[in-house]
Order: sequence, then C-alpha cells, then structure tokens
Amino acid sequence: MMNTARKKIIPELSGLLHKHFSPGAFTDPAALRRLAQDPAEQQVFLSRARKIIALSANPRIRDAFLRAYLRIYAKKINKDGRHGSLVMEITKRCDRRCPHCYSRAQAHKRMSARVIGRIIKLARENYKHIFITGGEPVLDRRVLTIAKTNPDIMFFMFTNGGKIDRKYAQKLSGLGNLIPVLSIDGTSARQHDYFKGKGSFAQLQRAIRVLNAAGMSWGYLSMVTNTNARQVLSKKFVRQMKSRGAILARYLEYIPVGPGARPGLVPSARTYYLMEKRKKEIVAGGEIYMQETAQKKCLGLLFFDVDGNIKFCPFFHYSKHNIGRGNGEKSIKDSLQDWCTARYGGECPLYSDQEGLKAHLLPRGWKPTVSFNPANTITAPLARVMADNYRAFLELKSPHDQKNEKS
Repeated sequence: MMNTARKKIIPELSGLLHKHFSPGAFTDPAALRRLAQDPAEQQVFLSRARKIIALSANPRIRDAFLRAYLRIYAKKINKDGRHGSLVMEITKRCDRRCPHCYSRAQAHKRMSARVIGRIIKLARENYKHIFITGGEPVLDRRVLTIAKTNPDIMFFMFTNGGKIDRKYAQKLSGLGNLIPVLSIDGTSARQHDYFKGKGSFAQLQRAIRVLNAAGMSWGYLSMVTNTNARQVLSKKFVRQMKSRGAILARYLEYIPVGPGARPGLVPSARTYYLMEKRKKEIVAGGEIYMQETAQKKCLGLLFFDVDGNIKFCPFFHYSKHNIGRGNGEKSIKDSLQDWCTARYGGECPLYSDQEGLKAHLLPRGWKPTVSFNPANTITAPLARVMADNYRAFLELKSPHDQKNEKS
C-alpha cells in the first residue's frame, strides 16, 4: 500500500521530498494514503514543504517539522494560532531570580511523569505543537528524553539561555524537534540584565553563538514593558534577530507578578497599542515567523501548570480541573466553557478585569492553585493599574481598528 500511494504523489512533490528530507521523515502511512487520493492536497503540502525548507538548513530540523506536519495532516488537526498549541510547565526550578516571576515560590516542584504522559497523549491527537516552560526547562534533563521519544511532535522550549552550552546545543541539533525560544528582554546588557540579572545578557549571547555553531535553529520571546517596547518591537531588532539566526518570534506583555512587580512597567495605553500594531505588522509583512494570536476575545491558551492543573492563562492562578484526574478532553471543554462566558472589554480578561474574571469563575468551581500573597500573584492594586491602562488602550484604538475587529 505504501509503494502504491507513493506512485500517486505528483512528481514535483516527490522530487522535493526526496531531495530535502530523509526517507525516515516521510513514513506516515495514514498521511501518505490521504495525500495520494487528492492532487489538490498535494499542492498545499508542496507549499508547506517549501516553507519548512526555507525555515532551516538543518536536515534534522526539517525532518522533524515534516514528521510533525504529517501527523497533523493525518489526524486532521485544523486548529490555528493559540488553539493549535498547548503549554506545559515542566519544572519550577530556575537559575535566575527575575523580579517579575512567581516561580521561585514553588521552586522545588516538577511535573510528574504521569501528567507529562497524559499531556503528550492529548497533544498527539488534538494539537499541533507543545510549548515547554518553567522555571528553566534546560535544568530538567527530561526535556531531551521527551523530545527524543516523541519525534512526531514539535516542542518549543522557553529558556533564558544561561545553561545552553556547546554540548547542549549539539544535543538539540541532533534531535531537531526541540526548538529553544530564548527570552530576550532588551537590546543591550543594561536593558536585558535589568529584568534577568547581571551577566545574563552575556550568557544569552553565548547561547546564540553555540546554537548557531551547532546548526541549531532558535526563536526569541520578548517581554514588552514601558521601558523596552520601542527597542524590542522595532523593525531593526527583528531584522537583527533574524540575521543572527532566529526563525520565529513571540511577544508577551508584562504581567506584574512576583515580589518585585513594578506598576511603572505595566504597558501604558500607547505601549499596548504599539505592541498590538507591531505584532500585526510582523505577521502581515513576514518580518519573521510569528503566530497570529490576536482574537476579538480571549479564547484561552491551554496551559498545564507544574501540578497538572488546567488553565487558560499562565498568570491566572485558578483552575477547576486537573489533567491527572478524569477525562482530560471533557475537563478542558468544561473549563473552556467557563472561561469563554466571562464578560469584559477587549481581548484580555486579565488586563481588562481580573477581579471580574475571578468573580465569574469562583462560583463555577474554580479554586486557587498557589498560596495567594504578593510574591505569587497580581495584587488588587496592580490589577487596577492594568485595567486602567487597558481601558485607555481600548479608547485609543482608532475607529478603523475597531471596525476590522468586528468584521
């Protein structure tokens, strides 16, 4: 059946696959049979294969993306943007003491093997990618094993880069399906180290050098604040990151949690507007690959915390269900129903009305997942700053922006 299916693949696609991918990357029989039945689908697949080739010169990374795409195609997973991925918080352990981070309050914790197994099983059937976060995931050696034993899933690992040395970069390059996403919060040592600690910018530059030397592709994530927005969102910065080897980008607005949360860093209306504007420009202009995640209203980012609690925002520490108990898909659907029926202005419920979101969810069975004190959570005064700034942002948006959102 495999040979018969291969013969029905159009010559252009067959030649491209033979030239740029190893035979082991194109062995999914279900995907192959489905492709063989529809020449039009083969044209779509041809376009996807070309994008993979352009994304990285590393043959193992190309093979990994192709294997993952074949799984997605065979299982007919059509979710896009935030809905196409899930996030798992594998460990709370970290080598940094960032003032805006709450993880140190649970630094001893790491996700159980049972919970990891259930998440991966869920992802294989329903999601395109898995993002791994912490803490600092590089400190958990299991991430390499997870990637190795699940070659048909692409993993993206958020990391500060401090522990990525030459040996680790080579291991990543050998796997191909574990892409590091470096946390880069400034364009200079002074700016970046303000958030990540003295010497972290130098370690980050070393990580970029060893990743490039190993032929390992990487991405970057920048936290946007009032002090760094114009730098990290600039076209110059995006071009520089791409020229240095980055293949993808993500941006996240500052969330004031942790013992050193600073109200002055919470994006003002103009900063928030700049961030949203530039994200749209980067996606539309293809400045670097970035998922389109904008929504009229937040439909949640599926997030499993270190204990396996099902959440839809990493910074909102309440949950109704745990992936380790009961029917995972049913629990996710039930939690999402609660999340999506909350009423607030704009896209982000956490920025718009955190207290209102809590008032909506608590009567529906959601419970705290951490001990609530200023070291772990967004306090009520900071929530008010966020809400005031966000309300001003919504007022700042032009009628043209509002019209586009409604269409």
